[in-house]
Amino acid sequence: MFAVGCIQSQSCHTNRCPTGVATQDPLRQRALVVPDKAERVYHFHRNTLHALSEMLAAAGLTHPEQLEAHHLVRRVSDTEIRLYSQLHVFLQPGELLASEIKAEFYGRMWRMAQAGSFAPAHA
Repeated sequence: MFAVGCIQSQSCHTNRCPTGVATQDPLRQRALVVPDKAERVYHFHRNTLHALSEMLAAAGLTHPEQLEAHHLVRRVSDTEIRLYSQLHVFLQPGELLASEIKAEFYGRMWRMAQAGSFAPAHA
């Protein structure tokens, strides 16, 4: 979105995006010069893929599908970093279909989910 020209005015929902990025208003859309933005988006995407390939190579990986939680770290304080595999609980394949979900958080969220509404049920 930044490459296209988003300035994070936080007005996307108002249809009054000052840069023309998030609007259906034809007058405001004129602020978005597509040929110029296309070039910026192309370079942003190319550089993002280049950075990804460098990170994968540094981890000894050859494809993004090999990337796992133990390859990624997060700074949790000024003096501490943790592997994502230490920070997050990951569900086993098919676990949401089982009668019991072992991870307390996911079990609670699953019990609150409703197929007919985005509003959570009370758990």
